[in-house]
Amino acid sequence: MALVKMTLQAFTDGKFQSAAGPKHSVFLNPETISHNSENSYDTPHPPGSPGDTPRFNYASQGKLAFSLVLDGTRPIDGKTLEVSTEIKTLRSLVFLYHGAIHSPYYVQVSWGKLVFNGRATSFNVSYSLFRPDGSPVRAKVDLSFVSFIDAKTLALEADPQSADLTHHHVVQAGDTLPQLCYRIYGSAQYYIQVAERNNLVNFSHLTPGTRLRFPPLRA
Repeated sequence: MALVKMTLQAFTDGKFQSAAGPKHSVFLNPETISHNSENSYDTPHPPGSPGDTPRFNYASQGKLAFSLVLDGTRPIDGKTLEVSTEIKTLRSLVFLYHGAIHSPYYVQVSWGKLVFNGRATSFNVSYSLFRPDGSPVRAKVDLSFVSFIDAKTLALEADPQSADLTHHHVVQAGDTLPQLCYRIYGSAQYYIQVAERNNLVNFSHLTPGTRLRFPPLRA
């Protein structure tokens, strides 16, 4: 089975449609991932009430956290990593403030069936090995993200029949159907419906240049 690398894609908009450069593949896939989904409830306290009656407020994909090991001591897949350069690239991609959008980038994390749209909340680096000149050759980057869905998509999800969610997309290299569904609908779960609408037989491998139609969501 071919190795699939986790990718990080930066976007300049909260709809995750305007990419800020190419996708970035991690050097080594993380060993563990923490993905917490959350349900929010209101807990009103009526006067004289003997207890709380939680009332559902909203659901979100919550938070995503993982660590990336950066090892420049030996070649991996024929490539020797320059640790300082990789840290600089990752920091700019997910965490640094960018004046053009007056904030850090929006980030889509993709790995297999995992597609997570969010914004980085923390970027912590631990160095563990150095060259004689002090430059690092091994480090670990701990990343945390909070999910992000723009206000319009949230409103459309409340009305899953909305015709406003009809889109067309020309497949680019590296695109996956769950990832595209997440980008357009705010959820990856609709990829089977999209595959059926586009008569895709092998939807796990999309051909670049193919034009796909993303229909309105069905409840």
